[in-house]
Amino acid sequence: MKDQRYGRPGNPQPSSAQPPAVRRGVPQQEAQWYQPAQSQEQLSWYIRQQQQNPRAQQPQQQAQQPPQGYYPPQQNAPGRRVPQEPPRQGYYPPQQQPAQHGYQAPQTQQQPPQGYYAPRHQQRPMQQQPQQQGYYPPQQPQQPARGYTPGRAPGAPRVQPKPQQPPFNLKKFIPALILLVLIIVAGALGVSGINASRERAAREQTAREQAAVQQQQADAVRQKVESYRDRFCPGVYVNGIDLGGKTYEEAKTAVEAGIQAQHADWKVTLTYGENHADITAADLNFTVDVTGVLNEAMQQGHTGSDEQRYADMLQLEQTPYRASTARPTGSTQKIDDLLAAIKNSIDRPAQDAYATPDPENINAPFQFFDEVYGLTLDTEPIRKWIFEKLSTMENGTYAITPAQVEPSIRKADLMHRYTLRASAWTEIHTSSTEDRNNNICHALHDFVNGYKLAPGETFSFNSVVGYRTAERGFFPAQEIVYGNYVEGYGGGVCQASTTIYQAALCAGLQIVERRPHSEKVKYTELGLDATVYLEKGSKHNKDFRFKNNTDGDIYIFATVEKDPAKKGKKYLRTRVDIYGPYMGDVHYELKSNIVETIDPGVEIKKDRKHEYTSYPGEQYLYSEGREGYKVEVYRVNTVNGQSEYLYTDTYEPKKAVYYEGV
Repeated sequence: MKDQRYGRPGNPQPSSAQPPAVRRGVPQQEAQWYQPAQSQEQLSWYIRQQQQNPRAQQPQQQAQQPPQGYYPPQQNAPGRRVPQEPPRQGYYPPQQQPAQHGYQAPQTQQQPPQGYYAPRHQQRPMQQQPQQQGYYPPQQPQQPARGYTPGRAPGAPRVQPKPQQPPFNLKKFIPALILLVLIIVAGALGVSGINASRERAAREQTAREQAAVQQQQADAVRQKVESYRDRFCPGVYVNGIDLGGKTYEEAKTAVEAGIQAQHADWKVTLTYGENHADITAADLNFTVDVTGVLNEAMQQGHTGSDEQRYADMLQLEQTPYRASTARPTGSTQKIDDLLAAIKNSIDRPAQDAYATPDPENINAPFQFFDEVYGLTLDTEPIRKWIFEKLSTMENGTYAITPAQVEPSIRKADLMHRYTLRASAWTEIHTSSTEDRNNNICHALHDFVNGYKLAPGETFSFNSVVGYRTAERGFFPAQEIVYGNYVEGYGGGVCQASTTIYQAALCAGLQIVERRPHSEKVKYTELGLDATVYLEKGSKHNKDFRFKNNTDGDIYIFATVEKDPAKKGKKYLRTRVDIYGPYMGDVHYELKSNIVETIDPGVEIKKDRKHEYTSYPGEQYLYSEGREGYKVEVYRVNTVNGQSEYLYTDTYEPKKAVYYEGV
C-alpha cells in the first residue's frame, strides 16, 4: 500500500507515540524525541562522547560499550515505541541494504547506555558500499531523506543538509542530440537552397536587364547610322560650311556658291614692322577642287561596321573635320620664294658676349661687350595659315613674329670668367738706379703685361722675358751673383719675378719652380722672393715657373707705377694683377715667420803681403758677415682666417772676413 503522505510504499504510518512537538506542528529541526527519565550519568556520557569523538559513528572505528540501560536510536527501548523515519530517496537503512557480492566491511558502532534514545540530529553512520571492479565512486556524505530534518542537541550548531546531485546519464540524451543535429543540418540546407534560388533569380533578372540595355543601344546605333547613310555626318566642314545632314548634291551646291562669292575678293597680308606683303588667289596659282574634297569629306563616318561608324560620328561631334577646296596645282614656287625672301630679311644669328683685354689700362684691363639675341623665322606656320584662309575664303592679316635665338655666353657669365684673382706689389727702393728701374719696367711692361695662359699651360719667366742683353733693351745694373753684388745686364729683374711669384701664390696657382735669393733683399720679406738668372751656356741658370691649374684662361697684367701710399714721384712700386675664373669667397695673403737665426761667425785670413795691414796683429775687415735664417711661409685666407703652411726657406749665413798682419 502506498503512503500518500510520505510518497514511498511500505513506510509505516506514524503512531500516536510521536512527540507532542511533532503533533503540534513544531518544525522538525527543533523537535526532540521524547525520552524517559534517564540518569544524569548516562546523558552526560553521550554528550562527552560526541564532543571528544565526533566521528564515533564511522564503521572503521571500534565503538566503546555504553553503560548498562542505554538504548541507541535504532533500537526500541523497553516499554517505548520509537517512530519510524521515512526513508530518503536512494537511501537504504543498514537493516534494509541489499546484500552485496564480495567482501563487506564489518559494521561496528558504539552502544549507548541502556534505555537512552539518541537525539534526532545525530546521523546514522554511513555503511561503506563495496567497490565495483575498476570503478571507484567519489566519497560523498549521505544526504538525509527528502522531508527529514534531524534534531540537534542543545547548544549544537545548526547543520544545513546539502542536496544530493543525481549522476549524469549521457545515454539518455544521445537520441535528442542526434535529432537536434539533423534539424540544424536540414535548416542549413534549406537556407542554402533558398539563397541559391534567390541568387539565380537575381542573375537572371540582371541578364534580362543587360540584354534590354544592349538592345536599346543597338537600336540607337542603327537609328543614328541609318539617318546619315546617304548624307554627310555632323561635324564635317568644307571651306567653313557645315555639311552635316546634307546630301552630296546639296553640299556641292553650297560649297560652289560660297567659292564664287568670295574667291575673287580673297586677299591676305603679311606684316613685319613697317613692311607688308599682299597675297591673292591668283598669286598663289590655286584652283578650286570641289569634287575631290567632297568625296573625302563624305568618307568621314561612312566606313566600317555600324558600330565603327557610330563611334566615328561621336568623334566628329567632339573634333570636327575641316577641309578646303583650295588645292595647289602646278608649281608653288611663287609663295615659296616670297616666304624665303621674308625669312632672309629677318634671320640673324645670336652673338655671344665677349671681352677684349686692354693691357694699357691696368685698373680696367678688360672691355666687356653685351650679348646679342638672334632671330629666326619659321615659315611653315605662315604657309598653313595662308591655306586655311584660302579654304574658308576669309581675308586676314598675319603679323610675322620671329623667334629669338639665345646666345651661348652672356655678359654676366663672362664676367665670372675674368675676375681679379690676386694682386701683388713691391716697393722699389729709392736707392735703386734709373737703369735698374728701367730693367724692371722693361721686363714687366714689355714682356709680361697682357700675357695669356691657357688651362694646363706653364708660365716660365726666362722663356717669356728671355735673355737680358743690351740688344734686347736691358741696361747694366747691380745684381746678386753667388752671394755678391755685381754689375750685370738686367739687374733688377728679380724684383719683377718676385712680384709675379707673390701674385701667383695668392691666385691659387700651382708653383712649379722657384728659388730664394742667397740673402735678404730690400724689396720684400724673407721667404717671399723668387730669384732668376739666365746666361747662355751657364749651368747655373735659375727660372721661376707656375702652372695654370684652373679650367679657364689666366691673364697677367704688370707694370711699374707711382706708389699711391707715398707722396713724390720718386716713390715707385711694381704691380702684378692676375685675372681668371672666379675663386669664390677667397682672398689670400702671404705671411712669413722667422723660426731660427743662424750666427754668421768670423773668418781670419793672414795678410802676408801686407796688402791690408801695416804691422803684425793688425786686423782689417775685408767683408762684413751676415746672419742666416730659417723662415716658414703661410698662405692665409683673410675671409675665414684659415692659415695654410706652404714651405720653409733657409738663408745661409755669411762669415765676416778679416785680414790680419803677420
